[in-house]
Amino acid sequence: MLLSGKKVLLALILCGGAVASASQFKQGEVLVKYKDGVLRTRSTMDEFYRSLGVKKVQRYSRLIRSLEQLTLDDGLSVEAALKQLNADSQVEFAQPNYLLYTLPIHDSAHRLIGYSDDGKIPCWVPGVPMPPGCDDSGDGAETPVNPPSAGARPALSAAPVEVNPPATDQELDKLWGMTKISAQDAWKDHRGSKDFVVADIDTGIDYNHVDLGFNVWRNPNPTEKNDVAGYDFVHNDGLPFDDQEHGTHTAGTIGAVGGNGIGVSGVSQLVSLMALKFITKDGSGTTADAIRAIDYAIAHGAKVLSNSWGGQGDPDNKALYEAIDRARAKGVLFVAAAGNSSADNDSPDSASYPAAFDNDNLIAVAATDQNDGLAYFSNYGKKTTHIAAPGDKIYSTIPGGQYKEMSGTSMACPHVAGAAALVWSKHPDWDYKKVKQALLSTVDHLPSLSDKVISGGRLNILNALNYKD
Repeated sequence: MLLSGKKVLLALILCGGAVASASQFKQGEVLVKYKDGVLRTRSTMDEFYRSLGVKKVQRYSRLIRSLEQLTLDDGLSVEAALKQLNADSQVEFAQPNYLLYTLPIHDSAHRLIGYSDDGKIPCWVPGVPMPPGCDDSGDGAETPVNPPSAGARPALSAAPVEVNPPATDQELDKLWGMTKISAQDAWKDHRGSKDFVVADIDTGIDYNHVDLGFNVWRNPNPTEKNDVAGYDFVHNDGLPFDDQEHGTHTAGTIGAVGGNGIGVSGVSQLVSLMALKFITKDGSGTTADAIRAIDYAIAHGAKVLSNSWGGQGDPDNKALYEAIDRARAKGVLFVAAAGNSSADNDSPDSASYPAAFDNDNLIAVAATDQNDGLAYFSNYGKKTTHIAAPGDKIYSTIPGGQYKEMSGTSMACPHVAGAAALVWSKHPDWDYKKVKQALLSTVDHLPSLSDKVISGGRLNILNALNYKD
């Protein structure tokens, strides 16, 4: 499907990494993994760093101790450092610190709650340009509910009480995707469980959002960083607040509170949402921080990781591949957005990673539209993309107690992550392989997805809940 010039420009501006040039990386940084069994004393490593030209070393201390993030001396190029490192006998591999990006496509016609009648987005705080593109001019804009404080990330509020008996959510009729995947029928059988943890690895979450708060994870053993709701790897603290909208939107599709009589519902109406922020407000993050987020999620009990981000042209991102494989070794499912370049992920030159990796515990998700077609922007791949889910004009939560439509495989991915949580919490004795099999074996087969995704179809959560070998 061809896009008009205006739409192409809009996608280029707002889709960020979905159209980024191949192999973008952070200048002045590399990742290096040392071989197992290599004796690395402090004195020998100090000399090694001096000879190479390293001014800062950050080590990984959770699930892997042989991986390091090195900051290079001014004037030393990434390419020169990699050449020296990969020639060293104690190094297993060295690579750039690749940049990764959120994967949304916004439609300028979509409006959030609190727009003025002329369609302008009001700023949360007058004079503060958040969310991006907001405008304080004009009259008639409603005041958003619970706007974030100027220049600060709000503290985590006390967990709301459960609404019991459940009350019908007011805006379920806006969730066309839930109807397509038979979620309403599935909820009659199983609503999910607060004991099941899903990590939303993204731009953070508005953990005080009225439609998310009850389902936000509470860390039973927080550290001195006060990481109660999750962790912010951008600011290195325990306040993973969403300053970009993307993460809150994906979180709402995974697990907005169902049956609280407010707003919308996620696929898993009851769940614990772990907020892990590694992507900045401009929509980009580093491989180094993505790995830290993945390892944090594994170490703190998340069983499903939702990942609506990626980068093109990075098939050699071994450090990220190995992080996903560490999740596999711990029995964790990794769900990834396929990408928004209308490209074939089977081709390494056009593929989006991590979606195109071949990790056994990975599910790559394409997007469908309301007419049961493959969304015009969606990547695909009959060998690399596993399943499709609704991803066009998806209505969900955004910061400040608000809601908004957004489109992209970023919006399809959390449908599958939420479905995995719902299925797995009903069948806690299953492993990730059986959950993945259940999701892929019970799809609604669509002509538009033939030879486009491995399963040949779109998610059907009711079928998956009732899956039997």
